[in-house]
Amino acid sequence: MVRSVVQVLFVLGNCSIGIHAFLTPTKNVATSTTYAPPSIISSPSALQAAPARKVHILPTESDVISAVHQIVESAAEAAIDARGHFALAIPGGSVLKILSTLEPSSDWPSKTTLAFVNHKCVPTDDIAGAIEAQARDKFLNRWGAKVNVISLGGSSDGRKEATEYESKLRTLSEATLPRDEDGFPVFDLALVGVGDDGHVGSLYPHREEIDVVDGPWIVAAFAKEPPGISLALPVMQRAKSTVISAAGKSIKYPNGKASAMRLAVADEEVTPKDFPASALREYAVWIFDEPNGSEMDLELSSVEKAVADA
Repeated sequence: MVRSVVQVLFVLGNCSIGIHAFLTPTKNVATSTTYAPPSIISSPSALQAAPARKVHILPTESDVISAVHQIVESAAEAAIDARGHFALAIPGGSVLKILSTLEPSSDWPSKTTLAFVNHKCVPTDDIAGAIEAQARDKFLNRWGAKVNVISLGGSSDGRKEATEYESKLRTLSEATLPRDEDGFPVFDLALVGVGDDGHVGSLYPHREEIDVVDGPWIVAAFAKEPPGISLALPVMQRAKSTVISAAGKSIKYPNGKASAMRLAVADEEVTPKDFPASALREYAVWIFDEPNGSEMDLELSSVEKAVADA
């Protein structure tokens, strides 16, 4: 992987509106082997999203689930082979459903630290609102008391929870959670969900949280009540592998999240401020089933190609 400086200059007539440097790692499909770090992180967010380069439309929902399962297992094995530990970040929602059917093929959960991409500030045993409680119910309890889960404190104080959660992550050794040259954590795998409005984690459109790119790992998010916490955008971007998947449909959404996925991946007009998911275009591997990818003019891919791209 190589890193580049993305600078955007808007000029109206002879008036320069400004330059926003967004210095974050760029994942290059052709040569994804080394890092060339930026010198600093500057704010606010980039005003344009770079093109997506790793997009896979698979025939069925089952194919998407299979691909994500294989990516998790492969990432775990590679990380444990390299340094003896696997750092995984997960959201809630559909990703929990996908992980609910994953049966680990080896004992990698015992060498895994699990953090949350986002989480509501509620008691951690609140099955209705706490991603941790839902994850334990759906798969962690089945995997056994092996995974090192980084839990929230369980209060409703967003700023307190964000500060304390970041402190917990920072106390982890670099063997457990590596850092890059700028001091940001590098998860081996971040599974990130995208909402219909383009939010990722708890980074919602036109909110100041999306602009936090200058150092914090965790931000307090106040778009909804109760508040939540979220990985900051650069942390989602800097994972060794960031995977965004969308699969399945309903009577209400016969094509799933097809419109949202098109905006996230292919629309040239949206900006990260309008549609935060677009800030992950060039960093993520995007995996959709055919309905969710139906608004993009792309040929069908395969599970094998999607897994290899991650």
